Amino acid sequence: MVKLTFFGGVNEIGGNKILIETKKTRIFFDFGLSFAKYGKFYSDFLQPRVSNGIGDYLDLGIIPDLHGIYRNDLLMNEKRKTSDKPEVDGVVLSHAHADHSSNISLLHKDMNIFCGETSKIILKALQESSQQNFYTDYYFYKENFVNRSTKPKIERIFKTFRTGDKIKIGDFEIEPVHVDHSIPGAYGFVIHADGIEIAYTGDLRLHGHKSSMTWDFVKKAEGVDYLICEGTRVGNERTTMTENQVYEKVKDTIKSTKNLVIANFPMKDVDRFNSFFAACEENGRELAISTKLAYLLEELQADKGLKIPKLKDVKIYLHKASWGTYTENDYATWERKFLNYETVTADDVRKKQNKFVVFLDYYDLKELIDLKPEANSTYIYSTSEPHDEEQTIDYNRMMNWLNHFRLKFENAHASGHASENEIKEIIKSIKPKNVFPIHTQHPEIFKNFAKNVVFAEYEKSINLNNL
Repeated sequence: MVKLTFFGGVNEIGGNKILIETKKTRIFFDFGLSFAKYGKFYSDFLQPRVSNGIGDYLDLGIIPDLHGIYRNDLLMNEKRKTSDKPEVDGVVLSHAHADHSSNISLLHKDMNIFCGETSKIILKALQESSQQNFYTDYYFYKENFVNRSTKPKIERIFKTFRTGDKIKIGDFEIEPVHVDHSIPGAYGFVIHADGIEIAYTGDLRLHGHKSSMTWDFVKKAEGVDYLICEGTRVGNERTTMTENQVYEKVKDTIKSTKNLVIANFPMKDVDRFNSFFAACEENGRELAISTKLAYLLEELQADKGLKIPKLKDVKIYLHKASWGTYTENDYATWERKFLNYETVTADDVRKKQNKFVVFLDYYDLKELIDLKPEANSTYIYSTSEPHDEEQTIDYNRMMNWLNHFRLKFENAHASGHASENEIKEIIKSIKPKNVFPIHTQHPEIFKNFAKNVVFAEYEKSINLNNL
């Protein structure tokens, strides 16, 4: 008997939590944050109560109310106390985007976390450079609030893999296969259990620099009984570029800009960072990045499979931490080492605007007040367009900033997700006997190009032996 239950990712983009179980073994594939469920109740200025642990999340249905999977120290309600040992045999992560991995910080301290080596590096870096609370404790601390420069009191059980490995967990044998996505270390999986073969795409695409990796997964998944397939852009097609086209547009935009260039791109997207770095070199400009991005890039140097410029080849942009000073005490512990690198401040950039491209994400827009971009300066928006009302509000607020400072707006973005035509091609090549659409708002459209489409319902278990 093989049973499949979706606790997230059904009729929504992201929030994947897929439980696959036999009589003896239970495994989650991904355990991400559902932005849709979270956004129904919370925003930047209305947050869950830390004092109630994960009680708020459970009562509002943001995470599944399951016994034996969460951290005891976060279960303030006695009736929800978990067991001494986790009642799930592990969580297998496809990649380190928040909508697939974020809620592992809430899981039982003894839960086995299986992930690619790169994902482990990214999660560790994000924890160490983020605000201190249990929502970002991917590595788990016995005390919730500790100095991030200290070693975790309890380190989570991470078990890493690479393509070609075979992971044996109880009744399951799992083959991870790399795929191309907008973050390094993304994987799909072929899962063998009780004579049934299941393939799970995670998130993937065919229009990136490493499309051959996605084709490796497609080949490995050929003929599976069940394909759990992402469909982010199915029925929601928007014009997008390839990664090569992004590089060309960024290069040309920098060349045609007389003064300052501001860049906003996804911090975890190494391909995009490399494109901007190469475009800066081509135009004789310095790329100035935030301390948080610098921290992540420095950690990723440990992955020899990635090609990333050294930090000595970029400038570290120091935000003004207090009244005009840039002393060590003005910065978080994890930031202070970057004061010894090649740094620039808003004053430095303002004096030589035609020499820099400065990375500023949405929350760094306030730096424009000090940068004071001169006429003929450009903002390159190289991240996804808004998908919901909350994101649209943020996007419009961003445009207010750009209009106020008279910045020319240029869009240069390649999606991390396969287009509808690419999904058709992937399914046609795999030839699965059945398809479960997931990570999509339009699962019904899969009927147009896939046979035997099965529409999952949230928290309703499906016995695969009976389909």
